[in-house]
Amino acid sequence: MKRDVVVLLTRAPYGRVHVPEGLRAARGVAAGFDRHDVTVVFTQDAVYAARDAVDREALNMIGHLADLEAAEGRMVADGAAMAERGIEAAEIAPDVDVLEGSAVGELIRGADHTLDF
Repeated sequence: MKRDVVVLLTRAPYGRVHVPEGLRAARGVAAGFDRHDVTVVFTQDAVYAARDAVDREALNMIGHLADLEAAEGRMVADGAAMAERGIEAAEIAPDVDVLEGSAVGELIRGADHTLDF
């Protein structure tokens, strides 16, 4: 049975495995037998990984992102977390949408399952 799954990325991208491992989990859930609808949310310090200037190859993100895109997964950045860290919407990668206000909370509350990295 197809479900809505939100994968929350919360940790800073460098010096940790949380971002690539969260993306690996997201791609697996999206490509699984039921092909669940997956949204990756870059929040807290993980919003740094959503920036266009981040080295996705160094963070081992390229393959995970390609598979997530092929499975029609979605990526969003938390506008409130961005504002707290001085990150402008123009700095966010073009394949990542920015959600403002209560939209992130609504997305999480509306999910059937969440995974936290």
